[in-house]
Amino acid sequence: MSDTLFGFLTSSYPIGGFVGSACASKLIQGHRGKRNSLFISACSIGLGSLLMSLSNLVLPIIIGRTIIGFGCGINTVLVPIYLSEISPPHIRGSVGVMNQLAIVIGIFSAQLVSLPLSSPFIWRWIFVISFSLSSVQLLTTPFIPSENRRSNPNNQPSQLDQEDEDDDEEEEDHEQDISPSTHPSTSPTPHQSNSPHLPERATLLTPTHTVDNPLFKDSNTLSVAQLLQEWKRDPALADGLKIVLITQLAQQFSGINAVLYYSTSIMKSVLPTQAIYISLFITAINVIMTFPPIFLVDKLGRKSLLIISASSMAINSLLLGLSINYEVAQLSSLAIVLFVASFSIGLGPIPFVILSEVVPSYAVSASGSLGLALNWASNFIVGLGFLPLRNAMSSPDGDGDGNVFYIFAILGTITTCLIYRTYKH
Repeated sequence: MSDTLFGFLTSSYPIGGFVGSACASKLIQGHRGKRNSLFISACSIGLGSLLMSLSNLVLPIIIGRTIIGFGCGINTVLVPIYLSEISPPHIRGSVGVMNQLAIVIGIFSAQLVSLPLSSPFIWRWIFVISFSLSSVQLLTTPFIPSENRRSNPNNQPSQLDQEDEDDDEEEEDHEQDISPSTHPSTSPTPHQSNSPHLPERATLLTPTHTVDNPLFKDSNTLSVAQLLQEWKRDPALADGLKIVLITQLAQQFSGINAVLYYSTSIMKSVLPTQAIYISLFITAINVIMTFPPIFLVDKLGRKSLLIISASSMAINSLLLGLSINYEVAQLSSLAIVLFVASFSIGLGPIPFVILSEVVPSYAVSASGSLGLALNWASNFIVGLGFLPLRNAMSSPDGDGDGNVFYIFAILGTITTCLIYRTYKH
């Protein structure tokens, strides 16, 4: 395949991911809920894997990879939100990092399996394994609670679950005193929050918002379309949505997937006989360096880890570009390892951790869908454009192959400044 066709094949996965993440909010909020959304994602990944394993042409492989992306797109929105709901507040950040840890372990396992299976026809067993894992998820999904018993908005610890029976009785006594213009799924504006006509439970369980807003007449959650209207009127939502979008876009435009997708191609120019093992080693570093954030995220804070990660990636992008251009093999290997390690401690896990923390609870699923849709779209752009851009910025004989990483260095610097100025939590 040409570089363009191979790039499109690579990028068909994030096309499916974009569609899946864009649909995820509607699936999660619908009557089918989170458990059946997991069921749909498992079916998609299983079907796509089966199609790829049986394909003899490029087109069915592209279709199968797109279907797999659709299922993964649903998961990228659903899993972080679900983990946040079921986690105790004092370890919510650490549990959230587990999402990224599972992802990088999956990537490493796939590359490890691919080494002995990378030969004609035998490669199909890689997708048979993927199909088998999806089947396991289908079998275990019924054991997952369909919904969290009670969502805890704004990630505040509460004792509501321990006081259900008393509160339910008290709520019945108060309902007759609530003004007809106040919908149960909405809460008073700040100057009404101490009103004796509103039970304390309603204040805790619902977002602070005007009661006459038509967006909240039927539900206390937003769709993506409503989110795009509402953020202009709600400063808290606007601030949170900005950091969600910045971190999700920065995760891909940092260049991480360009390195992971094309690490073998990148390193061939300086280590032609060992490039495939460098690729595996890089993925192993990604796994190992995802462990520190589990212990650091609730101590150093989300903002600190993001800034350290983005700034370090910018520096290592610059080093990687210079070392490839001047063919310094040892520095190239070190820079690419440090690049991946820098990603793993911050921009890898933290965007998923903060997804349900920086926006009001009624906008979490919609913000997740929007943020992850942009994440997948930028993944597509990087996957499709990296090789042609690298070729365009270098000479036909390969001189200047590292120039493309100067762009990632600039983007990393911009990301660091934006996070510093925007993230106020």
